[in-house]
Amino acid sequence: MSEEGKGSENILDKLNTSIADFAGQVFGESGKEFIEETSKKIKEFSSSSIKKFVEFSDSVLESLKLNENEQVIKARDSIEDMLKQAGLLEEDDEEEF
Repeated sequence: MSEEGKGSENILDKLNTSIADFAGQVFGESGKEFIEETSKKIKEFSSSSIKKFVEFSDSVLESLKLNENEQVIKARDSIEDMLKQAGLLEEDDEEEF
């Protein structure tokens, strides 16, 4: 993973932690737990949605015979790498495509 991807992921993690801490200070431990659980569910939903979109786009590329076009595949791979760096697509999901 590139340093750029790690840096942006750390910023998001820090932001999420700060929001959870703030909620804990304002609403107590239950507020902090609510924010943490909500954040986890949103990430799972986003990851699942992105995975389905990637699967759909792969099937479209295959149907249109674009999976043989080197430029299209390079663009697709670049987008997939960025999604992985952002933590929105898991490394092990790659095997399914």
